[in-house]
Amino acid sequence: MRAAAGLALPLLVAGCARPAAVTVCSGARIVARTDSEGGAFDGMSHSGTLVVLRNPGPAPCTLPGLPRLVFLDAADHELPVVRRPPVGMHPGPVVLPVRLEAGAAATTALRWVADPVYTRNACMKVAALRIAWPGGETTLPLAATICGPKGAAAGIAQSPLALAGEKTLSGSGSPGNR
Repeated sequence: MRAAAGLALPLLVAGCARPAAVTVCSGARIVARTDSEGGAFDGMSHSGTLVVLRNPGPAPCTLPGLPRLVFLDAADHELPVVRRPPVGMHPGPVVLPVRLEAGAAATTALRWVADPVYTRNACMKVAALRIAWPGGETTLPLAATICGPKGAAAGIAQSPLALAGEKTLSGSGSPGNR
């Protein structure tokens, strides 16, 4: 009986081994697309899109909860567009990374002012969206118009990444002049 008890402790310790570290997703490992969700983002001078980031690879990887977004014009120049923090979250929310299992996808909803609603307007034509994070980036086509007040960066609302099908705080509300 004593010999059996002596074996149980090493087996228990071996069963508590640390899981293998999950690496950051490389840009080549992520497949990105946008989804208008049938016009769900359009209305009242606003527009937007759902960005879907999929890990088609054989192993899990992680992405930051709020990857950096860079809106580009047709000449591949960066446009003056910034993410606005949700109301009441200053300096901003603490957002954890998202673990993407092999084959899994994460989404972020983006919303912006799409019409000249400001007293002095600056509207920009977007041709592409670069999504960047430490360790990777990906760029996808995006045909959009984003407007903001003249002389200032246009604002967008960006929800934290969430596994596809999960609900998160949307960061919704007008991304306009706050």
